[in-house]
Amino acid sequence: MTWLRAGPSARAVALWAAAWIALICGFYYRQIWRVVVAGLWPWPMLDGPRDASLPYVGEALRSAATSIVTSAVLVVAAVVVGLTIIRVGRWELDGAAERLPVAASLGIGVLAYLGLALAALGAYRMWVLRAIVAGIGVAVLVWTALARPTWRRSRMPRVTGTDRVWLVVATLPLGFALWAALAPVVDYDAVWYHLHFPRVFLAHGRLVDLRAEYVSLYPMMWELWFGYGLAVGGATTATLLHSITLPLTAMVVFAMTRRYAWPASPWFAAALFLTTPTVLWDATTPYVDLAFTLHVAVALVALLRYHETERARWVVLAAIQLGFALATKHVGLIVLAIVCAGMLVARWQTGRRPWPAFRVAAALGAASLLVPLPWYIRAWQLTGDPVFPELFGIFGAPADRWDEQTRAGLQRFFARFGRPRTVLNQLTLPWDMTMHAERYAGTLGPLFLALVPLALLRLWRSSDHHTRRDRGSQHTLGLLTAFAFAYLVLWASPLASFQVRWLLAVTPALAVLAAAGYERASASVAETGSGAARALAAGMAVLLVLNLPPFTPLHEHERRDWDSGAGWLSHVVHGMPLVTVGAESREGYVRRLVPTYAAWTAARPLLSPAARVLTWSGGDHFYATESRIWVFTPAARAAATAPPGDERRAFELLRRLGITHILIDKQFLRANAYDPSFTWESFALTNARTVLAHYERQYEDDRAVFYRIRWDSMPEDR
Repeated sequence: MTWLRAGPSARAVALWAAAWIALICGFYYRQIWRVVVAGLWPWPMLDGPRDASLPYVGEALRSAATSIVTSAVLVVAAVVVGLTIIRVGRWELDGAAERLPVAASLGIGVLAYLGLALAALGAYRMWVLRAIVAGIGVAVLVWTALARPTWRRSRMPRVTGTDRVWLVVATLPLGFALWAALAPVVDYDAVWYHLHFPRVFLAHGRLVDLRAEYVSLYPMMWELWFGYGLAVGGATTATLLHSITLPLTAMVVFAMTRRYAWPASPWFAAALFLTTPTVLWDATTPYVDLAFTLHVAVALVALLRYHETERARWVVLAAIQLGFALATKHVGLIVLAIVCAGMLVARWQTGRRPWPAFRVAAALGAASLLVPLPWYIRAWQLTGDPVFPELFGIFGAPADRWDEQTRAGLQRFFARFGRPRTVLNQLTLPWDMTMHAERYAGTLGPLFLALVPLALLRLWRSSDHHTRRDRGSQHTLGLLTAFAFAYLVLWASPLASFQVRWLLAVTPALAVLAAAGYERASASVAETGSGAARALAAGMAVLLVLNLPPFTPLHEHERRDWDSGAGWLSHVVHGMPLVTVGAESREGYVRRLVPTYAAWTAARPLLSPAARVLTWSGGDHFYATESRIWVFTPAARAAATAPPGDERRAFELLRRLGITHILIDKQFLRANAYDPSFTWESFALTNARTVLAHYERQYEDDRAVFYRIRWDSMPEDR
């Protein structure tokens, strides 16, 4: 069995690696002939009117300058707060690549929780948040003037050889992300609640429970941080606060690769992470998946450092970051379960003593849960479910907020993603989610599947012939592999949804493993000839570039309409918005992409403070009025679904809800996959006879219509 102990030969590894990479990438880009040869590639990929005169360039430049400056001020404030906490916690971080993301993540969390404390006092107001940021700025200036600190310059490793290529490639997605993030916010969840709720909180000075929105009781730490962006600069500033998590998380990937995957290139790992299509897309919008990923990545760094040093301070940092992750998304509970179980097993194997290992794992879990506890208590007090609506089957909920029919509707939405969870489908999941990414609402590209398995070759080596650093690196890569595998298993279980966005938390670990796999393949190929190694590096550079937005059509394998060139792969950047450079007005851009924006703009001056709008629309909340209720909420569903002939009961239900107006997105039925047999004539509240008899049309265009209910026309009011 000497061959097993020594591992495969360099030539065998080179041949196997080249064949595997060629198979994955060749099959992944199998539709390239349809895009290029058939002329279906819209080049360049630009979104908006192609007006070379750029009539709105002044507006675009003013918006960009304001947003960049204000977001930079807020990020610097967070970093200053975080650096102070790092000094108090005495965490010895390895250079700027670790210090900056750890400081920023700590500072963001602390400022967000300061916002939560202000909300508890009814003082979460724009002027208060501005004063806090200004106060931090003044404190920094005074400290700089009086203490005259000597700033330590962190030495970055020299960039040589192919690392120069990876560095150049890594700068490209940062430019694309900034370009797209400077456009007005139009993405569904961002408009629905990531920005809508902090806007409502700022208006009231406190947390507000909008009972018609089930997301109202989600943990909203990052939404409170977005509130700083809204207060200081506006919606685009809030977007950039999320965009900054892209380079910050890339720094964590860089640091982990440099420390734990040597001699793999940290520049390659960072470039791979930055160019991952759905990761890049998430940085262009104020969602929170990439923010969640940042906290998980920093927690992994802290846990690995604890595994090295056994110093309790690293467990404290990990607990804080896991707590911030839990206060960002409920899926953090999956991460917490994995790391606590991993901590128990790792410490048990190291010390051979179960009780101390259990104490450390239990302390990590308990401390992590303390951070999101205010959010869980809030949800429990209002619904009886601390993680509402996730455990409805166990805890139940008030009937007007959530019921079995609503739960089933959400499950049908989740069932649209992926494939049925059969044994065969689960075994082939990594292949299917890569090669049929449309089923999973996003793509990671082909390189993770091509390179991560090659990292296993690095573990297949005899520790007798390598240094302690090599053995430590192998052990750490094994831990990262275990974390990635466990997360993938739980993501694939009924506990989660088959959406790639939910998988982003594991991409930093996958990037480190992929860099290790590429290093192993490159080293083996180099032994067969220098030309082959250069060819492999050139191929990798091309594949990284193909992950970027201009090449999105190459990632769409199952287009619905190839003739018109309309793709349906979601959560990727399809086109760079020309509004950012002034080819289109910002108002026109939102009006074009949010179907009901014009209707809400016209309706807002017509609404009294007591008005309430029933809407057949979604993804427009940030541009709408707070006093709205949509037809899917249990409280309104009976009225909205009432058939013709049942108008009296439907209007009586509306009267109880205080509904005064109705807004209809004309594409609502098709967008929500209603059976084609259903039309607006299929409902008591929207058929032509009801409209004529009881509504006053106050606005209409080709996309939406807005009515006032004429309550004096009702028979019982005559």
